[in-house]
Amino acid sequence: MVQAGQDESAMRSWVEYDADSEFPIQNIPFGAFLNPRTNEVHCCTRIGDKVIDLSILEHERLLSEGPIMENLDHHVFCEPTLNKFMELGKDARIEVRKAIQGLFAEGSEKLSEAMRQSSMFPVSEVSLRMPVFVRDYTDFYSSYSHAYNVGCMIRGPDNAIQPNWLHLPVGYHGRASSIVLSGTEVRRPKGQVSADKKVPTWSACNRMDLELEMGTIIGRANNLGDPIPVNEARDYVFGYCLLNDWSARDMQVWEYVPLGPFNAKNFCSSISPWIVTPEALAPFKVSLPAQ
Repeated sequence: MVQAGQDESAMRSWVEYDADSEFPIQNIPFGAFLNPRTNEVHCCTRIGDKVIDLSILEHERLLSEGPIMENLDHHVFCEPTLNKFMELGKDARIEVRKAIQGLFAEGSEKLSEAMRQSSMFPVSEVSLRMPVFVRDYTDFYSSYSHAYNVGCMIRGPDNAIQPNWLHLPVGYHGRASSIVLSGTEVRRPKGQVSADKKVPTWSACNRMDLELEMGTIIGRANNLGDPIPVNEARDYVFGYCLLNDWSARDMQVWEYVPLGPFNAKNFCSSISPWIVTPEALAPFKVSLPAQ
C-alpha cells in the first residue's frame, strides 16, 4: 500500500500509457461503466486506456488495506453509482485510492494474471455511465468576469453586477433529473421569448449557449437544518468533474424576473464521466485571482 504522505510524482505503473496521458497512476478517478462480460453496471477507475472494475477487486478484498474498508460489512463498488462509496467519507476515499495505486504500481505483483484479465477493459470497448445519482443540483455564479458578462447580456453594463454578488455565493437550484453524461444529445428547448421585454412570442431557442464549468460532487450528507462549519466544508467534497451548463439565453432574458432561471436553464447540463479527487488535484493548486 502507498504510504500516507508519500510523494506520488515519481510513481510509475505496470499499465502502459503515454507520458502525456490524462489518466496516469497519480490520477485514479472514479466512475461507473457497463461491464461487457457481466452486463452489469459497476463502479470503476481508469489508468491509461484501461478501465478497472472495482467490484472485482473489492470481492477479493484487495481494496481493504485500511481500517474503514477492512471493517466494512457491505460492498460499495457493486453499485451502479458511486453514491454508497461517497457516503463513507474522505478517509475511505483516500484508503481506496492508495490501495489502487499499490495494486497497479510498477513492480507490484499483488494482482494475479487472472485477476488482471478479469478486472481490466480497454476504454474503447466499454460504455461509461453516469458516475453518481444526482439528488440535488445548485448552479453557482462565482466568477466576476462571467457574472459581469452575463449581467451585461441581461441588464446592460451599468447594472451588470448586483450588490448581493459582492457579499454572498449567488446560486440557484437547477433540475437534478436533467443532468446527463457527456455525449448525450441535447434537445433545443422551446418557450416564450420577447425582443422588447414586454410582449412574448413562442419560439424555439435561437440563442443557445454553453458554459464550461467545474462540477463539485458532494459525497457526505448532513442532517436537515444542521449547518456545516466552513472549516469542515472540504471534507464533504468527494471530487470534481467537468460540466457544460447549457442555456437558452433568449428565453432566460424574458423569464428570469423576478424569481430567477427556469426553463431556460433546466433542460440539460452535461457532466464528464470521471470524478477526479481532491488528492489528485492537490499538486496543481494555485492562488485564486483577486475578485
